[in-house]
Amino acid sequence: MAHAPVMFLLGQLSTLIRDEYSLLGGLREDAEDIRNALDRLTAALRVADEMEEIDPQVQAWVRIVRELAYDTEDVLDEFLFRFGGRQSCGGFYTKIDNTYTSLKNLRARRRLALALRRIKAKVNENSQYQPSLPTTFPGTVHHTHNKRMYDSRGDARLVEESDLVGIHYPKQFLVNLLLANDEELKVHSVVGTGGLGKTTLVKQAYDDAEVINHFQYRVWVTISETFEIKELLKDAIKQFVGQTKQGLPQDFETMSSTRLKEFVKEILSGRRYIIVFDDIWGINAWMEIKCVLSKEAFGSRVVITTRNSEIGAQACHDTRGVLYSLKHLSPEDSWTLFCKKTFLCDSCPQHLVNITTNILNRCCGLPLAIVVIAGVLATKNEDIKEWERFQQSLNIQLVEGNDMMKNMKNILSLSYYDLPYYLKYCFLYLCVFPEDIIIQKKQVIRLWIAEGFVRENNQQVKEEVAEAYLDELLHRNLIQIGRETKSGRVKGFQVHDILREVVLSKSIEQKFATIANGRNIESFNKFRHLAIHRLDDHIMKSTSPKKHLRSLLIMESLSSSTVSFLLSKLLTGSYNPLKVLDLRGTQLEEIPEQVFNLFQLKYLSLRKTKLKSVHKSIGRLQNLETLDLKHTCVVELPNELSKLCKLRHLLVYRYLYKGGRINPWINGGTVQSCNALFKIGELQFLQKLCYIQASDTKDSKVVFEIGKLTQLRRLGVTTLKQEDGKALCSSLKRLTNLCSLHLSSASEDEILDITIDVPLRLHQLKLMGRLESAPQWLSSLVGLTHLFLIWSRLPEDPLPFLQDLPMLARLDLVKSYEGEGLCFNAEKFSKLKCLYISDFEALKWIRMEEGALCHLEEFFLGKCKLLQKVPLGIEHLSNLKTIHIHKLAAKLMITLETNGENCGNYAKLSHIPQIYTSRFIGGKLTIFLNGQEI
Repeated sequence: MAHAPVMFLLGQLSTLIRDEYSLLGGLREDAEDIRNALDRLTAALRVADEMEEIDPQVQAWVRIVRELAYDTEDVLDEFLFRFGGRQSCGGFYTKIDNTYTSLKNLRARRRLALALRRIKAKVNENSQYQPSLPTTFPGTVHHTHNKRMYDSRGDARLVEESDLVGIHYPKQFLVNLLLANDEELKVHSVVGTGGLGKTTLVKQAYDDAEVINHFQYRVWVTISETFEIKELLKDAIKQFVGQTKQGLPQDFETMSSTRLKEFVKEILSGRRYIIVFDDIWGINAWMEIKCVLSKEAFGSRVVITTRNSEIGAQACHDTRGVLYSLKHLSPEDSWTLFCKKTFLCDSCPQHLVNITTNILNRCCGLPLAIVVIAGVLATKNEDIKEWERFQQSLNIQLVEGNDMMKNMKNILSLSYYDLPYYLKYCFLYLCVFPEDIIIQKKQVIRLWIAEGFVRENNQQVKEEVAEAYLDELLHRNLIQIGRETKSGRVKGFQVHDILREVVLSKSIEQKFATIANGRNIESFNKFRHLAIHRLDDHIMKSTSPKKHLRSLLIMESLSSSTVSFLLSKLLTGSYNPLKVLDLRGTQLEEIPEQVFNLFQLKYLSLRKTKLKSVHKSIGRLQNLETLDLKHTCVVELPNELSKLCKLRHLLVYRYLYKGGRINPWINGGTVQSCNALFKIGELQFLQKLCYIQASDTKDSKVVFEIGKLTQLRRLGVTTLKQEDGKALCSSLKRLTNLCSLHLSSASEDEILDITIDVPLRLHQLKLMGRLESAPQWLSSLVGLTHLFLIWSRLPEDPLPFLQDLPMLARLDLVKSYEGEGLCFNAEKFSKLKCLYISDFEALKWIRMEEGALCHLEEFFLGKCKLLQKVPLGIEHLSNLKTIHIHKLAAKLMITLETNGENCGNYAKLSHIPQIYTSRFIGGKLTIFLNGQEI
């Protein structure tokens, strides 16, 4: 993989040459020569990256070019460290340092200039070699996956239904779509990651007897990664003509693509047909195909399979077809499939049960992985020692195993090869996270930005661009959603275990990133990114300075002394090019001194450490963009933090829970914020500031300073007083990019004076403090998805101001209302999925009219001392999945969980005097008393 690092370097070179023309001096010409030479190689590198697995000569050439790109990046980074402006808040590339003419730096300049000239010579030497490129067609991308490996994708059409598991329901669903009584043309899409069985499923429906009898013509066309439209059309025409027993036109072989399209339209006109376009990789392929489909189709159907859900959605859109996302196999179906393929029966020998379970956990329901691994283990003769050996070396098997294992890696790698260059680095980077965890979206976005993988454009900030990158990986089914908000926004995602191992193996091959997991890391010197998952004494002894490291992520709860010792080994000398340092979850009690020498550091996470203070040396990290101190004990920030002029994300808070953790605000939970000892308004690039105390500094008033932070997207301010209201509202008017706002008063009785007379584009709002009246401006927040009203103690019912918010998905009301009753009117709160009501001291009744809260899934009701009954009309909440009723007047505690079916009349349960748990089992309501069914 040389294309991605070369493109990354070209971006850096272009920026450097443009912005630092005078600074480069004699190095400018060499830098320009390297940029131009590498630019000429980019087309060849795109294909060479995919050929390197089958051609040793290409593999060697790609490795050389990649290392030259890395070496150039190293030289440029050190040059900018030594000679770039280091005192100005304008940043890294602005002024020549006063020590420029010192003898030491002159020697360094000569050394770096010589190194750059050597690199230029090698680049020019290697640009003379060009790999033999296969023929490609205009407008297409050629993927030359390993042709020496047996490609089993075509075999998916030959599998018998009796050999399949878990296919009955999806097949019947698809057959019903094909046979639906609708004379309009319908295009349906089946999408899913590679190896999930899309082709197999569609072929089973395509060959169903009812489908065969229903359609006059049936055509199956495989698109794959490369295609020429003429050859595709000829294939389709031959299948049609073969079924009509007509002859081909005499000029068939010489027809232009336009004439072929016209001929296909003529054939299709007036007939009912089904066409399957299998394995579509690009939207351009679909755009060329769809123009031959006639709208007068007499109930015809088109089915496409694709790994990209965005392509699938676009294909379905015009005909209002269905996009069917194929799911992974359930644990039960995975077990059945594995046993059938391994033991030729439905059971597993008892002595192999534990190993089989562990292996299937790694497969995560991916049929291709299960079938391939089962095929390998079927040859082990149920020898437990061989099975254990295979299980322990499963990661290595993907790289060095037999042809079946390598073929699986090859198929899964196709999705990686299809990625644009700007996504390859982003995707490879995900391998640094441990398997089986939910990766936090916001963390990844900040890491990508710090690493330089994300480029800002004129329309979007980097955070928005990075989020678009994540969306594209989701559309391509390379990652799966792991956690969502109630409004459907992705909070976390996962990478399939087997796919992660494929990506990790590629990352190691390319010297991009590697994992320390208890083995020797002496050979890690060339890697750019290092994640430590497990550390032992041997690693500590063998550790040496890693001058190539751009990121270091420690993902083990190491002691403070161990972390400090490790950093002293890895980060020695005056120059270290590290950009990312993630120490979250370690036992650090203070920031090691070595950290403050990392001038190029852009991302520093000390989340969930034992840190209590931040040393004033933090001001030396002038390129820092993210400082994550969340869930530490830091409550005060030093004046020197104002020097971090590039800071984009400042997180300094932790939640203080009381009682349960269902909701941090219930039971009196609060948030611990920090006190800034400087003018916070100087950090004008801040995107996120959470949470800062409103207390004044000696030089400024915090609520005034906030108005200078016009780039803010998320803001949290605590300890507000009533007199802060006017100044705060004046500042909020200037924050036109704000999406999330949390305001908290100094105490429960302190009034929040918040009067907004300009529209805000908020998605989330938390108001924690007493309100004199319901803010009427709340009803103008049409984009609001989450709303928290805590300690408000409103004299009037707040629901009329909130019930028509079109996007509201979550509503938390804690001590929010002093009235006796709440009424949820019919047809209101149409998008609400989660409702929390707690600590209403005067509340006696709640009524839910039929048609209200029609999408509510979760309901919490607690600590309402005068409330005697379960809310009236709760039986109308047909989508309710969970209800918690806690500490009412009779000290009731009822937890009811449903499977989404009609809940029935819960009001009948209001008389129960003890603790109950109820669940729907087999479609009926079953009540448990102290764990025993009654």
